[in-house]
Amino acid sequence: MKKAFRIAGVVLAFVAVIAVLIWAVNDTEDDLCRKVNIETDGEFLSVSEIQSWLRRKSLYPLGMPMHSVSTQEIEDGLSKHEMVRNAQCYKLGDTIVEISVEQRKPILRVLTDGETYYVDADRKRMPVRPETKVDVIWVRGHIGEQMAREEIAGFVEWLNDNSYWQPRIRSIEVREGKQVLLRQAENEPVILLGRLEDYEKKLHKVRVFIEEANVSGIDILAYKQLDARFDGQIVGRN
Repeated sequence: MKKAFRIAGVVLAFVAVIAVLIWAVNDTEDDLCRKVNIETDGEFLSVSEIQSWLRRKSLYPLGMPMHSVSTQEIEDGLSKHEMVRNAQCYKLGDTIVEISVEQRKPILRVLTDGETYYVDADRKRMPVRPETKVDVIWVRGHIGEQMAREEIAGFVEWLNDNSYWQPRIRSIEVREGKQVLLRQAENEPVILLGRLEDYEKKLHKVRVFIEEANVSGIDILAYKQLDARFDGQIVGRN
């Protein structure tokens, strides 16, 4: 009888061990990251590129135990990417990781002295990816980075919010002495602003001049340049 009890005890202990192992295996399986959802809003990085970048940095969480997934490390890593403005990462339930990537947004492109770069919406320098085409105003000529990030960026922000001028101005040229020239569509006169001081007032004069010319039947296209540098007048040059 005692021997039977001992055998039964051994069997129960063995069953208990097996049960613990099965529970541990199931718990480990349930604890793995089974899905990664990535959302992004920009033109520079696709979801697949973000996935590849995270894998190269050993930050892609798919298949990792959820307790070892550091959402902070993923956010910090992505935020260092040259095309990323902000990143958020969080766990959803026991098996899903959500990643949201806000990409940087360029507002102008500078081309000067053999180099080219963007200035983004935060007025920071941003690299160009030749394979990605972005529809922003080009700025050429004698322009330093400080002027591009401050005066020109502020002016372009104003242009982008102006329903009259935004669709008309195609590019900006900066000449010596910070003389700013605005180029419209082909065959339309360029606009010489001079320095950017009082650009709102100067462009208002130009608009009034154009509208009055249209009413009077004057052919604006006869002018190659509209000079807005002088107080109270616009000088049209052929």
